Formats: sequence, structure tokens, C-alpha cells
Amino acid sequence: MPLPVPTVIEALPPRYRGIVVELLDDRAPDLLAALRTQAKPTLVQQEAVLEVLADAFVDHLGPWDEPTPRGALIDDALGAFLERWPTEDLAER
Repeated sequence: MPLPVPTVIEALPPRYRGIVVELLDDRAPDLLAALRTQAKPTLVQQEAVLEVLADAFVDHLGPWDEPTPRGALIDDALGAFLERWPTEDLAER
């Protein structure tokens, strides 16, 4: 029997899953709900996730525009998301 395919949220590295879920739950709950049921995001969903994470990153810049520890975690989570689902691998839907 084949193993179930993880959802987008389940497939995120555990280190970043919490921050991504927290931010999406706060800023885009419908998107979070969809990503909890799909194995791969659509291109539109990927862009929406990146927008949420980028906005949150900007919210966590400290003096001299250096990221706070939370900002650095958000930036790393954004990179992990793009590494797992690069734009060129996603179809327009």
C-alpha cells in the first residue's frame, strides 16, 4: 500500500512549519486551509504565500533594516518554501 502524499503544510521542514502556519492562519486562513489539503501549491497560491511571508518579514526588521530573529526565521521559511516548490515546477491553475 503506497504511503499517503504529504500536504503542502506537512511537507514543509518542521523548523519552519510553525511560523508559516501562524502567519497564514493570521493573514490568509483560506489559503492555509487549502494548503492543508493539497500535495502541491498552485502558482497563484505560491505567490500568495510568498507575499504573506515577505510582508511579515518587512514587519520584523529592526534597526538599520536588519531582520530580528523572527524576521530571519521568516526569511528562512520563505527560502525553504521556494526550494521545495520552485516557481518553474508549478503550473498555472
